[in-house]
Amino acid sequence: MKGKFYGVGVGPGDPELLTLKGKRVLSEVDCIVTPKTKGDGDSTALRIVAPYIKGKTVLEQVLPMTKDQDILAKAWAEVAAEIIDCLESGKNVAFITLGDPSLFSTFMYVFRPIREKGYEWEIVPGISAPAAAAAALGCGLADGNESLAILAATTDIEKVEETVVHHDNTVLMKGAGKWQDIAAVLEKHGLTDHTVAAEKCTMKDERIFEQIEEMPADLSYFLTAIVRKGKR
Repeated sequence: MKGKFYGVGVGPGDPELLTLKGKRVLSEVDCIVTPKTKGDGDSTALRIVAPYIKGKTVLEQVLPMTKDQDILAKAWAEVAAEIIDCLESGKNVAFITLGDPSLFSTFMYVFRPIREKGYEWEIVPGISAPAAAAAALGCGLADGNESLAILAATTDIEKVEETVVHHDNTVLMKGAGKWQDIAAVLEKHGLTDHTVAAEKCTMKDERIFEQIEEMPADLSYFLTAIVRKGKR
């Protein structure tokens, strides 16, 4: 019998936001896979699930922080190969990821080749950063016929501007490194007062920004901004 592969979204940071199904799956699998970047301590996702995986085998997979697609593809293939080895030996494996596995997650790059080889799989959704930020800020993501775009704001600022202009509401994720440029775009289109943000949402050091003009320079990677052109 070959093992089953799971992708488990562990939510935005608060361990209580891990779903009941996610908790059960993690308690039942033989092995936990968690991605991390070189030089980091344990991953944020691993810290979230730590109370629920005591005694489990944990495979920490180092994935490079680079935009070089060849390097990334090689790293993803190596992670998938190690997981396949576990599945071939009959072990059930869960790959944990912050937020939801379907939204800007490394999981999908590892999952696709495993699915293509015919292994049994299941994805357990998690609470995403946009949903958590909207809840913390008390604002909707979309009402009625409003359009909603979710964008990794690490992209070109021209794409950020185009997205904001052509949608009723926009969620900008991971935009800390370009926030000055993003803020200039929002000001240009009269959207400064229509934007709120949450940093490290639901984590212990969460910061909420009702007025984005008050945002400091030391923003972290875990930044989610919500732009609403209509009523918040």
